[in-house]
Amino acid sequence: MRMVILGAPGAGKGTQARLLSTKYGAVHLSMGNLLRKEVSEQSEIGRSIRGTLSKGDMVEDEIVNMIVENQLQRYESVILDGYPRSLKQAQHLDSFLREQPPALDVVFLLELPVESVIERLSGRRICDRCSKTYHIQFYRLQHCSCGGRLIQREDDNPETIRHRMEVYEIEIGPIRDFYEKLGLLYPINAEQGMEDIFADMSAVLDRIILPKAT
Repeated sequence: MRMVILGAPGAGKGTQARLLSTKYGAVHLSMGNLLRKEVSEQSEIGRSIRGTLSKGDMVEDEIVNMIVENQLQRYESVILDGYPRSLKQAQHLDSFLREQPPALDVVFLLELPVESVIERLSGRRICDRCSKTYHIQFYRLQHCSCGGRLIQREDDNPETIRHRMEVYEIEIGPIRDFYEKLGLLYPINAEQGMEDIFADMSAVLDRIILPKAT
């Protein structure tokens, strides 16, 4: 199975991708984590994109396309989280998968208002060891259950978040239309609780997507 999870920053893409990965056995490919790994390892790519990530801007298409292509050549069953983030990236992915199938089965769009995004992200903390996410509203300790330190990402401040949302709103419309025309798009209400979001996504997969594949 190959699926894409779209949504604003803080909509819960990573959490839902991990849950779906466990249930359906697909590899979770988080573009954000892949890019931050490049930065932490101080690779050539990492050094070139650090400033872009810290400002909340989008990394060049050529870089993210190359990273995704390399991952798709390694894994067949995947969940793409945080990619594509532009119409050009969506079109590139579609062309790539036509040449190297299987194609996408489904695209989920987690929908969340701007103010909810700011509230979620400004209080988010991430483990520097395993990348598990927490929120200060519910978890006030300084360390993850794995022992790693909980840190705030450079781009999780209100000013940067608003800028990221401006970028997101400009880009998501054409992507939504592109996948809607392909018959792959399924919007999901991301203001619900985590379990309800997961239940809605699982229902689409179990009742619509998987029966088509059999």
